[in-house]
Amino acid sequence: MNITETVGMVGLGNMGHPIALNLIEAGYRVVGYEIDVNRWKPTDQLSYLENLETLANKTTVMLLSLPDGSAVQEVVGELSTFNLPHTLAVVDTSTIGTKASQAIGHSVRNTRLEYLDSPVSGGVRGAVAGTLAVMCAGSKNLYNSVLPILTTFTANQFLIGPQPGQAQTVKVLNNFLSATALAASCEALQFGQSQGLDLKTMCEVINVSTGMNTATLDKVPNQIITNRFNAGFSNTLLLKDISLYLDGCHETGIDGEISQTVVKLWDKFVEAYPDEDATAIFNYIAHTNRSVSNI
Repeated sequence: MNITETVGMVGLGNMGHPIALNLIEAGYRVVGYEIDVNRWKPTDQLSYLENLETLANKTTVMLLSLPDGSAVQEVVGELSTFNLPHTLAVVDTSTIGTKASQAIGHSVRNTRLEYLDSPVSGGVRGAVAGTLAVMCAGSKNLYNSVLPILTTFTANQFLIGPQPGQAQTVKVLNNFLSATALAASCEALQFGQSQGLDLKTMCEVINVSTGMNTATLDKVPNQIITNRFNAGFSNTLLLKDISLYLDGCHETGIDGEISQTVVKLWDKFVEAYPDEDATAIFNYIAHTNRSVSNI
């Protein structure tokens, strides 16, 4: 097996580990770097290293799946100090926001690193199933060179544009729309319940009508009605993403009246129940409505 058949993976948590398993299923060997040793799950085709430089020397392609921009910037900053014998493609699947991705893209110029801004959408279930969507921004040649790797864990691949940060823009605006649809659907469905209507029946009607969205199609039937509340994406992470969206709006001179309202709601939810599954906002909104009605 040559070096291009070994993929580096930095961050093997809820998203990174299933991505690694899909790479292995496609025939790649994966070498991981995960600071939380309790998450290590080594196999014959998945090994772990405690040294990032050693990992960088074992591959020409490294995927990142990290919680925020600070973590990504720290890893890329460390990678840029290594005296690598080859060019290293850094494919960042994390959601870090436009500004951080732009800064990273600028920082790797004149280094042996090539950076592809590549956030993914589809959650843990999509990562496990290999059906994620990936939005990429950067060099077209770089995108084409890593596309065979991307197709092992994604069903839809998009080259958004040539500049790092452009893919992040699409990702955070998508998550803002998702967060808005989930919160609005929960409120609307609870209004229906107050009139004696059934959740499942309402979703069936909405899903063949103009109010259809991912909450009514998936999250409400599969997570809320079933009382699972285990979609695999926390309210804390979603708040981070939509806050990045709102920050981006303000930086470009957009007031963001709607997003301010949505971010405020999710911020209150996170403050009351940090790290809850995002779909549990249904219960939070119900509790808030009961509190108001008792005043």
